[in-house]
This record gives sequence, structure tokens and C-alpha cells, in this order.
Amino acid sequence: MRSKVSSTIAAMLLTLGLSHCASPNWPTYRYTGLRQGNQPAATALSDPTKVPSLAVRWTYTPPAGGSFYASPIVVNKRVFIGSSAGYLYALNASTGALLWQYPAPGHPLVGTCAGDPPPQTYGQYGVMSSAAYFEGLVIFGAPDPDPATDSGRGSGRLWALKESDGSLVWKSDVVAHVTGCNPGALAPELHERIAYSSPLVFGRSVYVGVHDAGDSPIQNGKVMAVSVDTGHLIPGFSYSSTSSRGGGVWNGPATDLGGVLFTTGNTRCDSAGCQGTCDAMGNPSGEPSPNRGLSIIKLDPSTGSVNWQFQAVPYCEDNDPDWAAGVTVMLTSCGVLAASVEKDGWSYALDTTSGSCRWQFPPTAGGSCKFPKGTNALHGDTDYKRPGAAWNDVLVINTGGEALVHDGVGAGYGRLHALNACATDELHRVRWLVDVPHSSGSGYSIGAPTVTGGVVYVTTDEGHVVALADPSIVPAAGYRCSDIDFVTKATCTTAGYAWVPIPKVLADVPLDGTSAAGLRNEAAIAAGKLYVGTVGGHVYMLSP
Repeated sequence: MRSKVSSTIAAMLLTLGLSHCASPNWPTYRYTGLRQGNQPAATALSDPTKVPSLAVRWTYTPPAGGSFYASPIVVNKRVFIGSSAGYLYALNASTGALLWQYPAPGHPLVGTCAGDPPPQTYGQYGVMSSAAYFEGLVIFGAPDPDPATDSGRGSGRLWALKESDGSLVWKSDVVAHVTGCNPGALAPELHERIAYSSPLVFGRSVYVGVHDAGDSPIQNGKVMAVSVDTGHLIPGFSYSSTSSRGGGVWNGPATDLGGVLFTTGNTRCDSAGCQGTCDAMGNPSGEPSPNRGLSIIKLDPSTGSVNWQFQAVPYCEDNDPDWAAGVTVMLTSCGVLAASVEKDGWSYALDTTSGSCRWQFPPTAGGSCKFPKGTNALHGDTDYKRPGAAWNDVLVINTGGEALVHDGVGAGYGRLHALNACATDELHRVRWLVDVPHSSGSGYSIGAPTVTGGVVYVTTDEGHVVALADPSIVPAAGYRCSDIDFVTKATCTTAGYAWVPIPKVLADVPLDGTSAAGLRNEAAIAAGKLYVGTVGGHVYMLSP
């Protein structure tokens, strides 16, 4: 008799169309709304004997310039990707030839707010998050330059185009308002954006997060929902992170097919317009209520009401560790888990039904996974911002690791960990770890990993695509301690840590080749091809 867990997973896979045959496409950010970053279709990219011949087969550079902070989606032999210059491009997946762009040249989707330094460019960000494909539509978020929309300052909408020719089917009601361009201006002036939040299509609704530009000042985080058929806001759906400011939703929402899951940013800071103070004992005064900041949250998809909230860092320890990485929904042998890494470097896995914490890595805060007051030096404005990839019971993620506290938060920026999500003891949590070659080791060193058949692909800030093999499919390149401070097996295990494999590098392909023009997001895997966009303004297709 099948267990309840396996029956639930089978039902979810059937709903996603993945039960018996995997889609060769990559139709949304992280492959599906589960946001797993896992391509289950076996191709040459999952064959470790063929991956070493990975090479660039074509390059596309748009004449309008701009950077590709978004990652591509790939559907029906077409690549769709948005540029910071304000255009969405459709390319032939085999040749890289331009099929169409939206809008027409000279009419980019950017606003009129301008300023120096860049945090004041509230509405000028273009198309910076990945699109989503649904029933012949390509759906993405961008500013609206129409003077009839908040004077053309760049208020955000979702846009739905025909896959075939790029013609506009609908543009949504406004989901993020820019009503002024004055840095630091408080209410009623709004500086809302949807720049980094990729839309989630779930049922007949499209969900997207709202955040701010440069915290000048921070805005009230929101999730907005529109009809996939009309683009109109869904009546009765409402979610805001606070009653005042903070809790921005910087990431693309996910779904466990029961609700909408996402993470939120900080609610406490030192700049104008932020809420609350804390005394010497760490007791708050003026904390917003509700306070949905620094949390993983699951919403009812119809109403936006909160099913559960998990908040590891208390209000008075909030030194701006915005939770920027989104949720990865893992279908594991030990249940359905919501996994993510907070910006401070700690990773978590939660039960998606109850929101209870299964584990924290490293296991610093005890069984509750929640930090006590008085540890605020650990939770600052640091750069673990990429979601993980799920492969079977394994979570591949850029996380702080065992040595997080005593080596400094930034020590793991260029490092990937593979974590055993269903390990019953912390000694076996780390499956492997590796310092990714050709990453600088600073913030934004590596992009979000993707995986197919145990081969992991990751982009780097020095402009490379690196392929790594899980040691179960290719023997490890070596071993090291799960706490990198211990260099021998004897000292490692005596200290209570694990001696773990270093995965073998199968391919290391240079693209733009400089940190200024590196790669900031995921490599999409479709039909045996790898597709990436770079900050330097190029789109590449690679294959073995």
C-alpha cells in the first residue's frame, strides 16, 4: 500500500504533467511553479560522458543594449527573455535568430523617474525577472511608460503576449504604483516595483510580488493576483506584509498546489519611514502589526489570507537580512518541504502543510529554528539571495554552511552545498560542497543552480557556466570537511563534523569573461540545450 506521502507526491506530479513523461521545455522560472530548478527529461546535459564537450553554439546581442538580469524560458523551440533596456525578446532556440520583440524598437517599457545614484530610478528597470508561459501566452512584469498610468513614472503591470507573434493580449491592472520620484519621500508617495519577482501561474490566476527601489524608503510588501484570462485584479484577494512599511516580496512566488509560498524582506531599519525601535534588552517599541517580515509565508490562493508564517529572526535582531531567495518546493521521501536560504546564510526546510520547521542549516537556533534576542550581529545585509535546486531528496543551494558564524557570513558566497533534506541527524545533512571555480567569492558570486539527472549547472559572476557531477554519478574529485576550518579527516570528525565529497567539475565554459559582465541568474535547460543571459547583454545557447 502506498504511503500518504507518496500518494500526495504522485498527485502533485500528475497535476504538473510530470508523472510519466517530463517536458523538454523550461516554461517558467525554475522550470515549474514548484520552483525546483530541475529538468527531469534525460538528455546529453544529464549524461556525464557528454557534458565535458559543452560549448557555445550561438550568441544573441540585442541592438538596444541593456543587461539580462532575467533568465530565459524556453517553449516550443522559442527562447523568451527580458532585458533591463525594457524589451522582451523571442529567439529561435536552434539558431538565436530574433523572431520578434515587444514593444517595438524605440518604445521600451521603462518609466520617467530618473535620479542619481541608481536607487532613485524607481520606474526605469525594464524587464528584470523571468517570464512565465501559459496556454500560448508569455506573461512578464515591467513598468508602464504610458502617461495615463501614474504620469508614466513606471508603475508596474503584468503583460501577456501571444507566443506566436508577440502581439499584446492584455496588460494587467496596475500591481505596483510609482506616484513620485523624490528619494526618501514618505506616504502618500509610492515607489513600488515588481522588478525581480517572476510571475506564478496557478489555476487561472497569476501571482507576483511587490517590493521597492533602493529602500528609499522601503515600501509595504505585497502579493498581487490577476486573472490569467483578462489581466484584471482578482476580487477578494489581498495580501500586505505590514500595516505600514517593509516585508518586500523580492522573489517569484511558488506553489505546493495548495497555496502560494514566498519569502519577505525586513521591516526594521534605520532610514526614514521605517518602523519601531528596540531597547538595550532587545524589546521592541513600535513594531508593525501584523509583522510578516523576514518570513516564509503560505497564502490561501483565493483570498490571500495567511495559512502560516515562519519567522526565524525576531524583530529586534533585524539588521536587514532581507529574505530575497524564493521558496523551493521539494517532493521528497519524507514529505513535501518548502526550502530556502535567508540573506544571512541560514537555510531552512519547512513542512508545507503546517509551516513547522523540519531543519535549519547550520543548526544554530535549536529545535524551533528561531533565533533568540541578542544575536543581531549575525543577521545583517548580506548576499545569500539565490534559491536552491531540488533533485530527489537533495537540495543544492548557496548557503553559509557549518562555519557560518566563526568564518564570517560572506565566507561561503562562492560555494555550493548539497544538503540531504531527509537526513535524520545533522551529521549527515551535508551531502557535498564545492567552491565554484571562476566565481569571485564576493556577493552575487554565483547564480541559482539548476540540475538534470544529477548534473548541476551554475553561472558565475566572472562570466562562466560550470557543470558539476553529483558523486553518485561520477566519482568525487576529493573530500573535505563539512566545516571548512578543519583540513584533515581526523580533526574534522573529532570536532563532530562530516568528511564529505567534492563533486567533480565536468565543464567550465567562459562566456562574457569579466565580473562586470557576469551571470546573475539561472541556466535554463531545455531539449538538451543550455540557455543563459548575462549582465553584459548577451544571450547564449550551449550544448555538448
